[in-house]
Amino acid sequence: MFRTMIRPLFKNKKFIIGFSIFLFFLFLGIFGPVFYKVDPMEMTWDYEQPPSSAHPLGTDTYGRDVLAQLLHGIRSSLYIGFLAAIISLVIGTIIGSFSAVKRGIVDDVLMGITNIVLTTPSILIAILIASYLKVRSVEMVAVILGLFQWPWFARAIRAQLMSVMSREYVYLSVMAGYSDLRLVIEDLIPTIATYAFMSFVLFINGGIMGEAGLSLIGLGPTQGISLGIMLQWAVLMEAVRRGLWWWFVPPGLAIVAVTASLLVISTAMDEVFNPRLREE
Repeated sequence: MFRTMIRPLFKNKKFIIGFSIFLFFLFLGIFGPVFYKVDPMEMTWDYEQPPSSAHPLGTDTYGRDVLAQLLHGIRSSLYIGFLAAIISLVIGTIIGSFSAVKRGIVDDVLMGITNIVLTTPSILIAILIASYLKVRSVEMVAVILGLFQWPWFARAIRAQLMSVMSREYVYLSVMAGYSDLRLVIEDLIPTIATYAFMSFVLFINGGIMGEAGLSLIGLGPTQGISLGIMLQWAVLMEAVRRGLWWWFVPPGLAIVAVTASLLVISTAMDEVFNPRLREE
């Protein structure tokens, strides 16, 4: 099944381009800090220096190496994006699938919760929660973001699975005495695998953008460094006004490139797996 799902994607030019860009930044985040062993938080007297052989992307106000910050920032931002995506995917899948299977009062309660979260300004709730936490690890930021991304996914898979519930093989499983959990795992989840994969990509995108937004207003991780934190530091030190382009351009470009590549991947997957788009 996995091979059947993956093979058509690599025949789509958009997917290849988007996946290549994302893979490039993924390798930068994973292996960059391993090969470029410079402490991103180490202060030196070479402050606000433009790119040079000693510092390929220059230094910030405190003499810290911008390239080292960028590599560690990409790693942290991707980690937050992936973790937030996993949390959102799990919550959405559980609520959407059991809502479709149980129906009745369970469906009403689960969809009621989903609608409340969906209509609540998630970024404002995330800001409110983050503002009350004095110490925010990258995991905590990911959890905050992941808790509010799932409602649209839960509603979408509920609608899809409710139509799947009327198929004969599902009736046979019910007659065979399958529990709700076994029914969901063996019969229902496989039917939404491609849609879940597409949604996972969008969740990663939302996690990265959400972290950047929280960090820019000073509510990002208090430990470590991320792309959003790099931009926050640049803003606080007025890097744009003072022309320190090597400080704010690299993290900005990295965020744009990664999020754009994820959107291209999602669009390409929709073109491959959506029958209507294939016909066009």
